[in-house]
Amino acid sequence: MLLTACGGDQEGPSPKQAQVYMNGLDGTGVVLRPGTDVNALYVDGMALKSKGDCAGAVRKLRQVAAIGPGYENAQTGLGECLLGTNKGSELSADYLEGLTWLRRAADAGWAEAQGRLAYAHALGPVAIRNAEEAAYWLALYRTNSGRSRVGFVPLPDDQLAAVDAAIPAAAKAAGDKRAETWVRKVWIPSNAPASPGLTGEHVRGRERESLSQDGMPDPRE
Repeated sequence: MLLTACGGDQEGPSPKQAQVYMNGLDGTGVVLRPGTDVNALYVDGMALKSKGDCAGAVRKLRQVAAIGPGYENAQTGLGECLLGTNKGSELSADYLEGLTWLRRAADAGWAEAQGRLAYAHALGPVAIRNAEEAAYWLALYRTNSGRSRVGFVPLPDDQLAAVDAAIPAAAKAAGDKRAETWVRKVWIPSNAPASPGLTGEHVRGRERESLSQDGMPDPRE
């Protein structure tokens, strides 16, 4: 979901438009500088990602992803870029942050993030490999109605097949059973103001994730 850019190129946004940009959808999010065009940040960030410039993409997508609800595509793109920076078998801080962003988007129901988490837990660094966790996210990915939306980017067939082959039958059964109890959980930034638009049917289960000491949820929960 993206905000539509408003205002002319020269005059800048009105105070009301600036407030929308600062608060994001549903009146929640992180504070951006007045006049920041979230659309532009997102489009530029995803363009950089598609060109392989994840360092540049991360700087832009992190600002969009941090707004929270409605920006799960940016969270997924950011997570994918951060995971791609990891080299070797050791888990870098960037990789762990990438898992966090993917988890936030996946918990909110974003299919691409669920597929990426399945791959990471099935075939990623040894320290985070967990067959049941991979099976859980794979089951959610495969049954996600969001796969029919315009613009959906599927997990490549070869990667999907590799994930499928890496998960034992017993783990698949456990993951499938766990997936049946899935409840959508929307991540709300800790500095977001209270908003009636993000309660009730928008946020089921926990309204805020349990945070670790550094303010980020543990992606290995």
